[in-house]
Amino acid sequence: MIDLAGQEAAYARDGYAVASVFTPQEMEAAQADVIEQLDRVASALHHPFEHSRPDLPLAQRLDAIARDEKAYANLLRLAVLTDAHRGPRLTGLAQNPKLRAVAEQLTGRRLQAAGNTIRLRASFAAFPEHWHNWHSDVAIDDGSDCGRLNITSWIPLMDAGPGQGGLEIAAGRQSAPFPHVRASDFHIEPAALDHLPRATPHCRAGEVLFLDRFTPHRTLPNAGPARFALVVWMKAA
Repeated sequence: MIDLAGQEAAYARDGYAVASVFTPQEMEAAQADVIEQLDRVASALHHPFEHSRPDLPLAQRLDAIARDEKAYANLLRLAVLTDAHRGPRLTGLAQNPKLRAVAEQLTGRRLQAAGNTIRLRASFAAFPEHWHNWHSDVAIDDGSDCGRLNITSWIPLMDAGPGQGGLEIAAGRQSAPFPHVRASDFHIEPAALDHLPRATPHCRAGEVLFLDRFTPHRTLPNAGPARFALVVWMKAA
């Protein structure tokens, strides 16, 4: 058993937990997959490569590009979020046995070793329209393949929390999803969550935020450097 310092009880009560799984060095190394994808796409365009600001750290590049050319920055944003998760370092994080071991200990269930859904997510000050509204990762528990999702592993590649592109959580373990409304997105109306306490956990690089499938959460406003996170939606075996 892994010593989770009381996080099992917190997860059962609150529907989320933060646990140390990786090292800051592993997170920094994984950022190379994002940088390589950004550089690869920028190099393939007619646009001069230097306009992609390779002189800046990853957390500053897209916001700096957007100040001059938002459409170009958005193209690069979409390319990175569409395909960077296939890089070897990010794939290695998602498939790391330590991640599944912690998730299984929190849920008390066997989880798939492969075949989980993996994506890269990011929060940019320049693109507030892409911050996520309140939702849970399973919105309709109808027995479909999506409903087999058991737990989400949210793995920030850099420190994340209030003011750093973190998540806000409506805490409390739920037995079913809150109703979602389909508008410009698929979201939970905030008034439906008024009775729940809110949490804004801070995750240091190397820590993972584990979310139950019915736990409502949303992206906090981010006025600072960009935050990238690998998300692994883990299904029951």
